[in-house]
Amino acid sequence: MKRFFDGGDDRIPAVEKLYKQNQGTYATAGGFDDDDDWCEERREQISEAVQKKRDLPFEHLVAPEECKDCGGSLFSDAILWNRFNYPVCDLCRDETERHKLIARTEAKERFLLKDCDLDLRKPPLRFVSRKNPHNARYGDMKLYLKPQLEARALELYGSFAKLEEEREKRERQRKATAEKRFEQKIQKIRKEVGNWQKD
Repeated sequence: MKRFFDGGDDRIPAVEKLYKQNQGTYATAGGFDDDDDWCEERREQISEAVQKKRDLPFEHLVAPEECKDCGGSLFSDAILWNRFNYPVCDLCRDETERHKLIARTEAKERFLLKDCDLDLRKPPLRFVSRKNPHNARYGDMKLYLKPQLEARALELYGSFAKLEEEREKRERQRKATAEKRFEQKIQKIRKEVGNWQKD
């Protein structure tokens, strides 16, 4: 096959010419078209249905009269109340620090919670499902509200000091286990070398 098509002075590589014939723009040249994910719409419908089913037990709850932070009136359409049953008005909501949303994996690491603490322990913690930003085809992320996670950790450990003690204890155990595993590998290598030298 020719590398270039004869076109006078503007010699176009054969690959580029074929590409331009089959592909209209460079926008869709990444290998995937916009309509590539034919299951996306169905997944979104399922995700919404599951979220509605999870929110069903909380629909009967009535919003309190006042905001937990400022004491002002809390309207029933406050975002944190609707999504998490947390009585804070939209004016007091601080998405960057106090009322930050934390992914499930990070919540389990930071607050030393287990799946049963998040899902089964009463009252169950509400969460919001979002598409995974790393890859839309991965499972949805579950985002929990930071103050509710802190309250659950305090309920389990009693205080943040005890939480830190538990974290340090687990870190020591992890290091001891890694050290023990390393020593076992060294012993195994020594035995293999000893057997090899005897032969």
